[in-house]
Amino acid sequence: MSKRTTILSLLVTLALVAGVLGYVYRTSIRETIYTWQQPEVPTAVSFKDMSGGIRTEQSVMQEGKTDQAITEKKTVATSSSAEQDPVATAPAALPSEIQLDVPFLLQAPKQNWVDPFEDACEEASLLMVNAYYAGKGSDFGEEEGTQAILDLVAYEDATYGHDKDTNTEEVAATGKNNFGYQKTVVKDIQSARDIKEILAKGYPVIVPAYGKALKNPNFKNGGPEYHMLVIKGYTKDGYWITNDPGTRKGKGYVYPEEVLMHALHEFNATDMTKGAKRMIVLIP
Repeated sequence: MSKRTTILSLLVTLALVAGVLGYVYRTSIRETIYTWQQPEVPTAVSFKDMSGGIRTEQSVMQEGKTDQAITEKKTVATSSSAEQDPVATAPAALPSEIQLDVPFLLQAPKQNWVDPFEDACEEASLLMVNAYYAGKGSDFGEEEGTQAILDLVAYEDATYGHDKDTNTEEVAATGKNNFGYQKTVVKDIQSARDIKEILAKGYPVIVPAYGKALKNPNFKNGGPEYHMLVIKGYTKDGYWITNDPGTRKGKGYVYPEEVLMHALHEFNATDMTKGAKRMIVLIP
C-alpha cells in the first residue's frame, strides 16, 4: 500500500469516527454551541422589587437622564382610558434591558408529551405569570406543575367546552375569572416597543405565536402550529428573554427580536400566519 493510499485511508477513517461521534453527541454539541451564543442577560427582578415600574425611573437616572424628565412625565394628566387600562400610558423612559423573575413551568412537567400536556402552553403561560405575581420565587416541581395544569384544563373544559387552541380572549378571561385578576388586557402589537413598555412597568407579557416560525431547535417536528409563551424581558443587544413552556430548555430562552416579532400571531384555524399580533397582560 502506497503512502498516499495510507494517508487517504486514515483520513476517511477519521472522518467516519468524527461523524459517528458527532451523531452520538449531537445533543451535547448543540447545547454547547447554544450556550456559547447566548447574550448576557440582566439580573431578574421580582414583582415586589419592580414596585409598579420604579426600576424604569432608576434606569433613566443611571443612564444620565435628569429627574426633571421623570417629574414632567408624572404630572401629565391621566386620561379615563388610561385609568381603565394601566398599561395604556408609556413609562417615562425604557431601561436598556430588563428581566422579570418569572418562575418556569414546562407544559409537560414530566416530559409526557401526550394530551393534555402537548397542548398546554396556554395553561403553563398563565400559571407562570400568576406565580410571578404571587412571589413564588422558584420554578414549578413536576408534581406541582402537573396538577396545576390538570386543574386549569378541567376549568377550561367546563367553561369553554375545550382546552386546546384557546385564543387570547379566552386566556385573558381565564386569568380574570379563574385566577381573580380584575384587570386583564388584550392589546394589538404594533412594534417591539409596545411590549417593552409593558415589561418596564413590571408586567410579564403572554403572546400567541406561529410555533414553526420561532425556529426553536429544541422543538420537535419544527414546532407546533399554535403556541403560547411568556416574554419576561429583553436585552440591550436585541433579544427577547422568554419562558417558553414548549421545551425543557425554555427557562430564560432568548429569541432574536425580529424572529419572535415575525412569529407572533393570534390563533387562526385556517392559517396561523394570518392571525393578528396580540398580547395578554394580567394586572394584579
